[in-house]
Amino acid sequence: MFEKTSVVVVGSGAAGLCAALAAAVAGAAVTVLEGSPKWGGATAVSGGQVWAPGNHHTADNPEDALTYVLGRTQGRSPAMAAAFVRAAPLMVRFLERHTPIRFTPMDAPDSFAEAPGGRAGGRNLEVEPVSLGDLGDPDDLFWPPPFFQPVLTNAEIMEFGLMAGGTPPFAVMKRRQAAGQVTLGQGLVAGLLHGCREAGVELLRDHRVTGLLPEGGVRVGDREFPAPAVVLATGGFEHDAELRERLLDGPYDQPLSPPVNRGDALRLADGAAVDFVSESWSWPASAGPTTWPDGTARPVLMLSERMLPHVIWVNAAGRRFVNESSHNAALAFAETDPGTGLPRNTPAWAIADAQFRARYAFAGAAPGQPLPSHVIQAPTLADLAAKTGIDSAQLAATVQSFNAHAEKGDDPDFGRGIAAYDHYWGDRAAPHPNLGTIAEPPFCALPVLPGLVGTKGGLRTDTDARVLRWNGQPIPGLFAAGNAMAAVIGPAIISPGATIGSALAWGWIAGTAACV
Repeated sequence: MFEKTSVVVVGSGAAGLCAALAAAVAGAAVTVLEGSPKWGGATAVSGGQVWAPGNHHTADNPEDALTYVLGRTQGRSPAMAAAFVRAAPLMVRFLERHTPIRFTPMDAPDSFAEAPGGRAGGRNLEVEPVSLGDLGDPDDLFWPPPFFQPVLTNAEIMEFGLMAGGTPPFAVMKRRQAAGQVTLGQGLVAGLLHGCREAGVELLRDHRVTGLLPEGGVRVGDREFPAPAVVLATGGFEHDAELRERLLDGPYDQPLSPPVNRGDALRLADGAAVDFVSESWSWPASAGPTTWPDGTARPVLMLSERMLPHVIWVNAAGRRFVNESSHNAALAFAETDPGTGLPRNTPAWAIADAQFRARYAFAGAAPGQPLPSHVIQAPTLADLAAKTGIDSAQLAATVQSFNAHAEKGDDPDFGRGIAAYDHYWGDRAAPHPNLGTIAEPPFCALPVLPGLVGTKGGLRTDTDARVLRWNGQPIPGLFAAGNAMAAVIGPAIISPGATIGSALAWGWIAGTAACV
């Protein structure tokens, strides 16, 4: 412990580590307190994409970026949106200057690339492979990854068609594993940890903050960490069932993040103003094959079953209800039946046929592998409906209508496959990246769960990331970033990497402002 700490940062995800690094580079004595035994929180198990409009790796126009953000962030402060757009490119340069991170641009399009100010690629960045060096073993450093040890970049995953059943480059993977290199979210966190250590940041795990000190600083059990400034970067509240039930709009009860985001910032900053607590970074999910180390259920992101040909989603009434390939498909789970007020699209099922199974992974099972027990299989759609409780007549009508249009390459009901986003994540080798008939038996059904990668509601802040009271006045010495603060982006997700890009930008703002 420093003799006199200037800034205490609570949490070690993208927001917390970037805040710590910014403060340390500015000359502060900084301590990071991570409440769990692992570094990086949700960032470390993510794809690590960083949405950074205006970054120097691409010829983006900041005015276009601001137009795009303002057009898709209903109810948000224009000043906050402008602060994010200003900070994002500065944050990128800062990280490349003060960490071993080297970013490369991605060609992933914005979620609404066709909207004013949208782009078909270049705003997302990812880290080149980062060497762990003397940081330690990834199993000790990070929460276990959802699929495999991340040694390939997002660009390589797309290049080798791994989302659509391609063959991994095993030689590349073996070489990077031998070199102790990591990518994706682990690579981003590892680079930030290296930068923080080089800047003299004190990094402490298993230190869950239990209170704020009236005179400044925090308490961990019976130990005090006094400091003039505190940055709350504890994540959201998706792992607190009571807060989810009371605050979220919709049945989003399947958190995909590690079991550490329990609403600590909301409890610690008692009396602070909050915003957008009904919103979440929602994503469709399916039951996973593993649990977290504490035994908590661990669903997984639904990927191939939403964006590739020969699959649709239906609700219990047997009707499609959304463009399955949309980045914001999971928002449909918040829709309610006007008669009952209950969610009308849960339960939901991903329905696929033998054409899908011959080409793509379904419920984590590659072609030719046995399907897990929670997948329902049947020789006919009628039998599948009987086993799942789906309305049989309506399911048959839905599939018939979808097939007729899929053969022509269109989807007049929901526009699936029109947007650049849909095409990017589809099967580029197929006749249509996102559309294909569901016609060849046997058929299978996978429950689609209303998942969330984080919550958007949190502490209200100003453009310097200072936490505000309900009267609009800042609480002296208290800052917030990441999912601990009220999201500037929403209610829809406007791009892959928007969560992490926002966390890094506001972490940089908070860490810089905490030293002023």
